[in-house]
Amino acid sequence: MKTDHLKFYSAIILSVIFLAAFPITALAASSSAAVIGNNYTLTSGQTLNDDLFVLGGNVDLMSGSVVNGNVFLLGGTAQAAGTINGNLTVVGGTLNLSSTLLLNGNLNTAGTTVNRDPNAQLKGQVNINSGNSTIVIPGNIQIPAFQLRTTPILNILWFFIELFLWVLVAMLVAMFLPDHLMRTSQAAISQPWLSGGLGLLTAIVLPILLVLLAITICLIPVSLLGGFLLLVAWAFGLIALGYELGKRITLSFKAEWHPAFSAGLGMLVLMLTLNGLQALVQCVGWIPKALLSIWMLGAVLLTQFGIKVYPQVTTSSTKDTGTLLPPSS
Repeated sequence: MKTDHLKFYSAIILSVIFLAAFPITALAASSSAAVIGNNYTLTSGQTLNDDLFVLGGNVDLMSGSVVNGNVFLLGGTAQAAGTINGNLTVVGGTLNLSSTLLLNGNLNTAGTTVNRDPNAQLKGQVNINSGNSTIVIPGNIQIPAFQLRTTPILNILWFFIELFLWVLVAMLVAMFLPDHLMRTSQAAISQPWLSGGLGLLTAIVLPILLVLLAITICLIPVSLLGGFLLLVAWAFGLIALGYELGKRITLSFKAEWHPAFSAGLGMLVLMLTLNGLQALVQCVGWIPKALLSIWMLGAVLLTQFGIKVYPQVTTSSTKDTGTLLPPSS
């Protein structure tokens, strides 16, 4: 049992690394000045000769301070009053641009409220890639901003990159944890209403709880950990569904393939269908993916990531096979 747990946690860690590889590389390629769940202050006269990456905290760049690099803030408040010789990027928070600010790079925001003093100097472009972002100066005057737009070619390229990552992660998890995936899919199929109800309740209550924890500031690390586990559970549930789909496809060919190949094939079909619907029918195309995600999330919780069988079986052996295990009477 200890060996199974070790394989489980190893596969989860590797999977998250693969899923997060692209955004981490893009946002923190060289961030030795990284702050997670804490505040960062650069006082007057201080110089930071590196990029600054802050996750879940506040940034105060005082007047007279200098940052020779890029500044990235995710989820917090930024006070910018010094000199930034790079780009300033804020996602999900509040950005206050003081009169003494000198920004020699671009300003990039998403889901951010930007309060700008008219004397703040922005040498680069102002890029807003979210309709929830606003730039306000005293007098309720909105300043012009450029919109970041993606091209159809980039959208198509990202579609296939995301598809490739899902298939790769599914094959990786199935290589180490085929039994865990099977137990999860069996619980979802044998207990669809219970799985769906538990998944829906979790999807509604847990995000609210995580936001309340984040508001307390000191519990931001707990909130981030909870969000991380929710993301892992969501991904694990979809992979379990893809694995089940792949097994059924292999049975239709009357063949027995390696679990990793079955998982990869099933994930390819599943995500190609779900993401294709989401891309083609943008208004309601996300609904099937959301419903399946909620359903499988409940199954992941019922089986504790496939560690336990749910419902309990009455047979003398609980070894997984290609067919569903009968529920206990």
